[in-house]
This record gives sequence, structure tokens and C-alpha cells, in this order.
Amino acid sequence: MRRSLGRYELTRELGRGGMGVVWEAHDPGHERQVAVKLLAPRGYGSELTTLERRFLREARLTSRLSHPGIPAVYDHGSIEGELYLVMELVPGRGLDAILDDEGMLPVDRAAGIARSVADVLAYAHGQGIVHRDLKPSNLMITPSGELKVLDFGVAAALEPHPGETRFTAANATPGTVVYMAPEQAVGKTVPASDLYSLGCVLYELLAGRPPFTDGSPFMLYHQHANEPVPPLAGHRHGIPPGLRKLVEGLLEKNPEERPASATEVRALLSAWVPDRVVTGLAHPKLAEIAALRRSGHPARALEEYEELMDASGIGRVDVLAARVGVALCVGALGRTREALDRLKSVLAEQRSLLGPGDPAVLDTRYEIGVLLVRTGERHAAMELLRRLEGDEDRDLPVGDPRRGRSQALLKRLDRMS
Repeated sequence: MRRSLGRYELTRELGRGGMGVVWEAHDPGHERQVAVKLLAPRGYGSELTTLERRFLREARLTSRLSHPGIPAVYDHGSIEGELYLVMELVPGRGLDAILDDEGMLPVDRAAGIARSVADVLAYAHGQGIVHRDLKPSNLMITPSGELKVLDFGVAAALEPHPGETRFTAANATPGTVVYMAPEQAVGKTVPASDLYSLGCVLYELLAGRPPFTDGSPFMLYHQHANEPVPPLAGHRHGIPPGLRKLVEGLLEKNPEERPASATEVRALLSAWVPDRVVTGLAHPKLAEIAALRRSGHPARALEEYEELMDASGIGRVDVLAARVGVALCVGALGRTREALDRLKSVLAEQRSLLGPGDPAVLDTRYEIGVLLVRTGERHAAMELLRRLEGDEDRDLPVGDPRRGRSQALLKRLDRMS
């Protein structure tokens, strides 16, 4: 039934869960549609005033977050004891619904989603904010394929008291415990807790189910804290060994044994994401060799690139990607001038075949800029990077982690000057 909340006209319910209900609403003050989340503080009794203060504090913090992967927070407050957040209305489907319909996802798509989440976490953690409740229902895929991470700050506002297990708190739900880090369940949340939850999500994207699925919140906590993670190979064959190892690292029981940061996770996931330079093309071997090169084995990777280019049936676009890989290996081996000449040769063919705005062309131009810096041709590098900065802003989608890289390198060069 239609109703109002202050100036907001609630038009239709979008969904509900253990933490409350989300409505689509009209904001007549700004003539826009918004999402209004009403929190359900039932069970807090006399603690409601404390909860309200904590909620308003967290809402103020998270409203400062500005990232393409985080919906904007427009307003927050309390009306007659009802806590609410007013946010950007994000069209799309929850990742939980996509998993229900499609089951396990292709490796490149799963890695791409996880990398987008890691990019958001890297930004949020840099602002001192931990999500605390990362799960598929809090991940929205827009019609254009972009990912939005929902509900920053909500779990922090409803955090149990120190020493109280999360699954006995009034706001706990089994669906949350399915993705919860062992230390978080007993009130010790750290940025690495988000990485554990991301590991659970990535596991589900690859296996079609989370690592632990027992229906009892207590048993789920026990499994997260004590049971070995069921091997991904038991659910699906053909997952790249490096990706399996990354999932295992994210799901380490001890947060100190997980990857050092979301930034590191984002970089590692790039080996399996289709970015058209090495991983978005038809031949699956390209992703494996790229991962080998990035892991510090350029000589071995160089041999494998050359073997791939000699293989029968490899397409022209794949050959160009392999030639880019060869040049990067040569550069990593100290033959900078040779690497630069190789990349310039590839660039002309990439522009002709793919077009000047293709991400692979932009990536090759950036690598040429990096090599020009290494050869001491700083003026030429800065001219290239200035042109590339504008082209990346125009041709790369919002949220692409490559946007801003040329600007960052230019700033470093300016400081060096």
C-alpha cells in the first residue's frame, strides 16, 4: 500500500530482508526517483537510542563515499523511531537472483564480477570503511553490466556488542552467516573480513553454491571457523589453478593469512578478466600465460607466448594479444628498447583491426608510455600520456580501473621533474 515517509512518497516495495525493507520512492524536492531503505530495529528495545546514534554516525560516514560502484546516499534520518536511508535508485538484478537463474558462471564473468567488488572494497577500505555484510543480495548488476555494492554502513550500524556472536544478535540471519568471516561472527571485524566474504561469493559464482550451506547459524559459524573449505574441483572442473589458489587464500581462517588488501585481490583477478589485451580473446591459454608473466616469470611466459603464436588455428586478434605479451616479457627481462619497438609495431595493427578506441589499443599505448619513461624519453612519454588521458576518459566505461592511470603516471612524472 502506498504511503509516505516525510517528504518521500513510497510507491512500491522493492524487497525485504532481515535488516528491513526497501521501497522505490519519489523525491518531489529534487524530482527524482530514489530508493528508501527502512531499517527494522525490532528486538533492540531500550537500546534503540544507542542504535539510532550509531546508525546516524555510520550513515554520515558512508554518505561521503564517492565511487561508481557505490550507490550515492542522498539522505538519512529517523522518523518516529523508524530509521531510514535514501539512496540512488539502481536498476538491475541482484547477484543472488542471477545465481538462482543461471547457477555457476563462466570463469571470466565470475572473475570480472569479483574484480569489480574488489575495486569497490579497495576504495572503501582506503576511506577506513569496512562493508561487513558482503553477499550476493548486496551486489547489483545494472542493465549495462556495471556492478553496484549496496548497503555500506548498514551492518556496521547494527553490529552486535563486543563479545556477542553475530548469529545471536537481533539482526542476524542465516543468509548473512553463510558469507561471514570467522572473526567477524565474534565481533572482530577487519578489512580482511570483507575479503573472506568476497571469497565466499567468488566460490559460489564458480561452484554454484557457497562453501558452507548448513541451515543452522551456529553450525555455519562452526564450519567457517573450523572446517576445511570443500575443494572447488569437487563442484566443477577446469577452473584455472591460480584462480583456485586465490579463492583458497581469500577463505583462510586467519585474516592475516588472506591477501594483504583488496587492491592486491583486484590485481590478481585481472589475469582471468576479459580486458581484450590478454584475457578477453578466444584462446584460453592467453589468460594463463598472462598470469605467469605477472607472477614474476617473464622468461617462461615468453616461451609460452611464442609457442602459442606457432600453434595452428590461432586467430589474428589472439596473435596480436600474444605479441603484446611477448613485448611485455621482453621489457621485464631488461630489453626495454626492443620491447618498445615491438609494442609500436603491434599498435599499428591493433588500430587497424580493432579501432582506435578499443581497450586493447589504449592498453598498448599506455605500456608504450611506461617504456618511454624507462628509456629516459620523458617528454615524449608525457605528450603520449596527456593524449591518452582524454581518450581513456572517453572510451573506457565508468568504473573501469584503468581510468585515471595515465593521469596518475603524469603526476608522478611531474613530481620527478
